[in-house]
Amino acid sequence: MDNIPKPIKKLAEKTLSNAANKFVDYAVTKFTGTSIKVFEAEGDVEADKVKTRWEIEKPFWIQAEAVKINRQYSNWCNTLLKATPLIISKENKLPHDDDVFWGFLEHSKEISNEEMQELIAKIIAGEYNEPGTYSMGTLQTIKMLGKKELKLFEKIGTLIINEGQIPQELFHLPESAKKFLAQIGIDFGSLQSLQNLGLFLPNEMTNTIPNPENKNYMVPYFEKNILFAPADKNVVDITIPGFYGLSDIGKQIIKHLNTTENIEYFNWLKSNYNIPGYLIKE
Repeated sequence: MDNIPKPIKKLAEKTLSNAANKFVDYAVTKFTGTSIKVFEAEGDVEADKVKTRWEIEKPFWIQAEAVKINRQYSNWCNTLLKATPLIISKENKLPHDDDVFWGFLEHSKEISNEEMQELIAKIIAGEYNEPGTYSMGTLQTIKMLGKKELKLFEKIGTLIINEGQIPQELFHLPESAKKFLAQIGIDFGSLQSLQNLGLFLPNEMTNTIPNPENKNYMVPYFEKNILFAPADKNVVDITIPGFYGLSDIGKQIIKHLNTTENIEYFNWLKSNYNIPGYLIKE
């Protein structure tokens, strides 16, 4: 029978950097009351004790609970292993009551999906490296995300410009956009689902940026940019077309996903994304 010490002992046997070792030992000690060095040295002995006790008693509920616990700690250790290459802080700066860090570690026990483990590992490492980076709201949102929702968010990330905006016009499904939207596999219902999860703000928005000096304005899209230059010197504001904006939690999560650019969409932007009083400068 598998047991708690086995996955933790495997974790202890991995070759880790000094900073990662401190991180892992801190997490294991806090969760189990035992240093990971003890698991490495005595894990097999402790495993045999658990196995022997189970073989003597053998009630069904102990067997069922043992299977559940082993799964949880296997998930937990897999997530810790994914987090360790991302640890850069040489010292533990976490306050004792960092509930966000401990909440994500606790949640990781229930996550078997590799992609979700990768995401949670990045957040755990980020919070360890820089306490206060994430919030309890981030934790609650992650708990509502499944593999399907995560994939949907990753796909819709293809449309994000200006570090967190999607043009409202896209969801009117103009003929010029239907092809690439169908290829990406998203529609207005996709956006609404992500709004309900708190990843996008609930309402469409606009924004006005004062520009009395008539400077050029850059619209970033991944590594590409669209440069707008003033066409009318009397226009002293930059009026951003209507958009749906990422929430703060959405911005925290999207940076950890594998979003990719879409060249057809970029070409659509250059032909259809208009700022009054400005022209695209080639």
